[in-house]
Amino acid sequence: MQTRRRSDQRITIIAGGFYAASGESMCQPVIAPWPVAVVLWLLSAAALPAVNADPDKEDNRGATIDPSLARRLLAELPDIQSFRANPTDQFLVDFEQIRSGHPYLGKQSNTPHTGGHIHFVIPDEPIDSVRPERFPAIYAMADGYVSRVDYSFRLREVFNQQLQRSVANTRYGIDLVFATLEGHPVSMHYSIEPFTDPGDNRFYDKFVLVRVGQKVRKGDLIARMYIHPDRRMSGGTHIHFNLIGGKDHRFMAPAIFSRNVTDRFHERWRDFGRDGDERIPACMGYRLSAEENPFGTGAVRTL
Repeated sequence: MQTRRRSDQRITIIAGGFYAASGESMCQPVIAPWPVAVVLWLLSAAALPAVNADPDKEDNRGATIDPSLARRLLAELPDIQSFRANPTDQFLVDFEQIRSGHPYLGKQSNTPHTGGHIHFVIPDEPIDSVRPERFPAIYAMADGYVSRVDYSFRLREVFNQQLQRSVANTRYGIDLVFATLEGHPVSMHYSIEPFTDPGDNRFYDKFVLVRVGQKVRKGDLIARMYIHPDRRMSGGTHIHFNLIGGKDHRFMAPAIFSRNVTDRFHERWRDFGRDGDERIPACMGYRLSAEENPFGTGAVRTL
């Protein structure tokens, strides 16, 4: 079961109290019987120093976190080993939105791929891009902070079978730091790939709901998955996800989820859940080398 659902409504803290903001419009102050711990957490987030940003770039483009702020945020996070004993029960998306997928395929697999994939159900009716709230939700899988936002990043062209030609793939994405490994940050890398090029490097801005330096809690809504209205273009829509961390910033399997989450994801893999001719058992990492294992227990077949 998914643990927490948050709406598109964002909480903004300004001098004088809490305000609920939806989109860009400011509403009335919110008075709610929140637990003291939540209020203190929000206040601590408000008190943090601003991130560094290029003043010539809008919407936090090119923003980086001040090193002192990064150290303070990192000090609040658990060691990655804690996720062995207490894995998260929050997946990146709602399971009913998953059409197919596969786990992280390690260096020892027949077809290595440095990330799991979540492929989305294509809606029967196209969704208008002016209504981002109608697109599939993407969640924070654990408490943490946003260390990076890519608003528009062009990948290599990919051949589209239905169109019988190569198409551009411009993605957006979020890195969410949620743990430490030997004192260094570990982030979940969300590479959000609609497999199209909208022709406007600000097109995806409205689908990203967080900013660099922002603290988030498990279950927070952090983005929306854009799905192209042309079904011939939308078939490749997916999220590529993996861990990045440690002193060497290496790619690692995202094996931090509970058995229930892993099993439910596995149920939806369909034919993508294969390594060559071999069907992959339920896991988040398959045939991993030692360096791809975030828990430091050596090379493993499944994790």
